[in-house]
Amino acid sequence: MTLNQSVFDDLWNGEKSVCFFVHSGKCFWIVDEKYNFILDAEKDYRAYLEGGSITQEQYDLACKEFRGGVLRMSAGNFPQYLENSNEKILSAFEFEEFMGADDSVLKRVEKHYLTGDVLSSDEFKYANVISSRLPKFYINFDRKIYMHLDYGRCHEDLTYSDWISEFGDFSFLIPDKERYWLKSGNDYWKLRFL
Repeated sequence: MTLNQSVFDDLWNGEKSVCFFVHSGKCFWIVDEKYNFILDAEKDYRAYLEGGSITQEQYDLACKEFRGGVLRMSAGNFPQYLENSNEKILSAFEFEEFMGADDSVLKRVEKHYLTGDVLSSDEFKYANVISSRLPKFYINFDRKIYMHLDYGRCHEDLTYSDWISEFGDFSFLIPDKERYWLKSGNDYWKLRFL
């Protein structure tokens, strides 16, 4: 994937998100439309059909075309999703440059957390721009864990009954070598909680 202003804008606007996947012991960073990080899209489309929002024809077409034919993502068909998403896969190294982080804003945010000092509107916006480049989704096929930080959404309802699925901070589940938000001893993850 070429990281450019269009991708950054999509992340900022919430059109796209970053997800950390684990499959067969391997780690994958993917930037994609956030609806592609739903495991069981069939539940969503079935609800639209039953609610009358879409027709049977639209339902059938959506089931066939969604995510390149991967309607219910699983460990078995995740490689198919990857194949269709090659240009969306990045390495932790590529993400380091992707962050565009400035430690002066991090220091101001830390002071805000510590003392309550008010951030300027520019500092607040910059901190949130960096935060938009942090992962919002964690999907581990090996351990059947689905977590997200997409506030106000119930993505965990679109997983499978034998999975651990919840809204919450998953940063502790990501290996240190993959944490691109750790730079020069600074932890930019804390910007997520402004």
